[in-house]
Amino acid sequence: DMTTDNPRIQVMLDAETNGLLAGLAARQHRSVSATAAELIREALELHEDVLLSRHADERFAAAKKWVSHRDAWK
Repeated sequence: DMTTDNPRIQVMLDAETNGLLAGLAARQHRSVSATAAELIREALELHEDVLLSRHADERFAAAKKWVSHRDAWK
């Protein structure tokens, strides 16, 4: 019995993407599902990094006054 409490999604892939995913899964000796889940996690982490970096850049650009490291620690 392979029941799981993990949510499931259904994704439609074009033939080329499906082939690439299947090939990657085979090279890693993993299931296509596990490989897809890992790729999705990695993509979400990268997306989050981009958003946080963009937010940091906006805050950096909005700063009114800059103090040198040496002056800040006098």
